[in-house]
Amino acid sequence: MVKKMNFFFEFFEKNSILPFYEKVDNRTNGQISFNKSVGKIVGSKSGVFVVNFIPPYLDAKINRQNTPYRAFQVKPRTGFIMDLSPFSNADEYLKIHLGSKNRRNILSRLKRLESCFDITYKSYFGEIEKSEYDFLFGEFERMISNRFEQRGDEHVGFQRWDDYKESVYDLIRNKRASLFVIYDQKKPIVINLNYHYQNILDIAIPSYDIDYFKFGLGQSALVKQLEWCFQNNYVRVDMRWGELAYKRLWCNSITNYKCDIVYNKNIPTSILLAFLISKGVNVKKAMVERKIWPVNLKFLFNCKDNINSGKKVDEVAAVRFEELDSLPSQDEICLLDINKEEFRFLRNHVYNFQFIKNEHTRDIKVYSINNEKMSYIIEGKSKLQKLIL
Repeated sequence: MVKKMNFFFEFFEKNSILPFYEKVDNRTNGQISFNKSVGKIVGSKSGVFVVNFIPPYLDAKINRQNTPYRAFQVKPRTGFIMDLSPFSNADEYLKIHLGSKNRRNILSRLKRLESCFDITYKSYFGEIEKSEYDFLFGEFERMISNRFEQRGDEHVGFQRWDDYKESVYDLIRNKRASLFVIYDQKKPIVINLNYHYQNILDIAIPSYDIDYFKFGLGQSALVKQLEWCFQNNYVRVDMRWGELAYKRLWCNSITNYKCDIVYNKNIPTSILLAFLISKGVNVKKAMVERKIWPVNLKFLFNCKDNINSGKKVDEVAAVRFEELDSLPSQDEICLLDINKEEFRFLRNHVYNFQFIKNEHTRDIKVYSINNEKMSYIIEGKSKLQKLIL
């Protein structure tokens, strides 16, 4: 029998160490976490356990004295990590690793975000009111649902969503998790779920309001979280596995997660099965690196590749814009409140107008045109634009 396990989920999200391991060494600071439940194996002791996603900065030591377990170690999955140790602050990291052009583009969008809205930043770490937590988790779920519906895909986190909602509150209070939030006034527009271990930040699930897409909220959130890490003496930011362009842009340490194929040394069939699995994993890795894929060994892993499975991606409605010199008479137009749910479909267009024209929310008015179906006017402090859907 082969049982799959995710070391990363157990260690970061559940604050536990799998029972094969007597201790976990943090290689960045030399601190050791000992396992209180070592040897308490759940399931068949004669089987094989595939323990995925052991990060390179942690050294999980199998208890070789008091248990019969041993492991073949392979490195099948690429991980994306920011190593902050060579840098003194966030801006230095941006300058040296991202380069001047990328840094300028990212900071320009951040500056535009702050000039167009009343933006505040908050990291809930160690303290959060239960009512605020419940509100944020509801908004968190809504953001993810909207984004993945737009992509025609489903977020894998929803498979364990009830577990997240139930566990994260106590983890925040114990400083093992945090919610990083960007607010537009009182409205959350970014919510990132993070896990913490000593001097390591794991960005587990990032999310943002898709209506603000033009402002590059994901990149802005990373800038602010990077600043927080330097202020609090963190040396690693783990962005986990999954091949995404923004991870390659931000991470200066792209390396392999370890995978232990754990077996019982006293049972020959267990040894043989573990050996064959380890060889199969290495064959798969070689095929991936050579872009050959005749064999599918996904059953060995606890995750899916980040490839859209042929589903529809963003569908953008046809939109036409016209620049106006003056506003029509008041009896031809009707003032709208885009904060109402019935006018939500206009928000993205209004925010795009603000980004392009550099207009602040306080100066924005939106009108419908009485005798023109699906036609609207966006009025700023100095600009006027007609929107035709």
